[in-house]
Amino acid sequence: MGTGFEEVFENFYSRPQSKVLLEEDLVEQFLFLAVADYELELGPLNYHKDLRQFNSQLGNILINQLGAIMYRHYLSRELDRVLKLTNIVGKDIGLTGMGDAKRTMQIRLTNLDKEIADRFNKLKKNSYYE
Repeated sequence: MGTGFEEVFENFYSRPQSKVLLEEDLVEQFLFLAVADYELELGPLNYHKDLRQFNSQLGNILINQLGAIMYRHYLSRELDRVLKLTNIVGKDIGLTGMGDAKRTMQIRLTNLDKEIADRFNKLKKNSYYE
């Protein structure tokens, strides 16, 4: 029996400090994106959407990596939301004062991208190991 999606979801949910509970379909889409990113870098994971589980038992490192990738997709979505909010200017209202939120979120997203790339490099087999 393989790893269920719940273990990866728990890792993802431990990261954002959101007051709003995300819809399960959206989080499942984050998982699909994370699996696709992982498979692009390293190889197949064999996730079965219908069974909502992987073919094999995933290790802690892999679960952590998938949770981080899911969080990256969540942050990029949040950054997009903040960018759209900060550029609202209408006849009676103008919201342009969220520059710190944009900057902070962009820095966090950049740092997370570096962490994920570093972990991918550590997971790859190098030619000098053989």
